[in-house]
Amino acid sequence: MNISIRILSLLSLGYIFDNNKLNDSSNNETSIIATEPYKIDIQINEAGKNEYQLVINMELHNGAHFVSPNAKRDFTGKFFMDLGSYEHLAFDGILVETPRSVEEIDPHPFVGGPVNWVRENTTYMQSLKLLSNDDFEVFGRIRFTIEPRCTLEEIPFAISYKNGVAKIINNPEC
Repeated sequence: MNISIRILSLLSLGYIFDNNKLNDSSNNETSIIATEPYKIDIQINEAGKNEYQLVINMELHNGAHFVSPNAKRDFTGKFFMDLGSYEHLAFDGILVETPRSVEEIDPHPFVGGPVNWVRENTTYMQSLKLLSNDDFEVFGRIRFTIEPRCTLEEIPFAISYKNGVAKIINNPEC
């Protein structure tokens, strides 16, 4: 099953539209949340028995960039993703970045050394392990600082598992 949230770059105001069927044959759902210099597409795909793949596609616009989760140094706004609870669903393995960012030296006073900037459209994949067959909702977030705007972005999402079907929920009420 392939469910997605699309976050389009328009304004720094957020707009939310109702879920719409993309086409009846694929059974995909999509919702749109608008922000400015980037677009995020979040999907959950079944990968096997009790296994799922969380896929985050980051599309950057107008010179936007952010610090990769693969940066070796600690940065407040480094790309980060987590779930609020790991009782029913857990990360399995490492977060995979494609294409993988390359370390560079940034002389800017706030960086002053090595950093892995993500400057191109990038996909993140995180394997998930289903720990319970009970129905549940788990809340998550993606957090990063988008440059050059220098704002900390926090994108909430939820994963709903009902009757054996996992899907992404946009604008969850936590």
